[in-house]
Amino acid sequence: MQSFIAQQKTSFLVATMSKYSSAVRNMEQTIMLPSLLQDIALEDQNEGKDASVSSQNLYECYIQLKSIKNIVESGRLPLEDLKQKINDAYNLEDEDEANLEALFYVHVKGLCTVLNSLTKKANMLTSRYEDVIGLSL
Repeated sequence: MQSFIAQQKTSFLVATMSKYSSAVRNMEQTIMLPSLLQDIALEDQNEGKDASVSSQNLYECYIQLKSIKNIVESGRLPLEDLKQKINDAYNLEDEDEANLEALFYVHVKGLCTVLNSLTKKANMLTSRYEDVIGLSL
């Protein structure tokens, strides 16, 4: 029974990662001239959600989404990032075995949430690019 539940969670994670990769691949195929995105602010006029994100332009977002896609598809972090992540993980003190499973599920949920947000961001960026070049219907 536990293996079935684990398989479902794994499938969900794989499906989420696949959905994200697909959205970014579509973005890459649609956006032929990424340099056109440099002067367009990320924040939409109707969406004033996060003030810290508003300083980022669509080109920076495009580069970020592609970079994350490469990490998701390869499963490898750059060496310096990996060392930092390992050091940060060891800084979590007093973690007992009972909490490890709970931490795992929290992190899987967080990863899926982040990937879903990035997927929406890639789809939005693709749509905004199509609006800029006049392809939207």
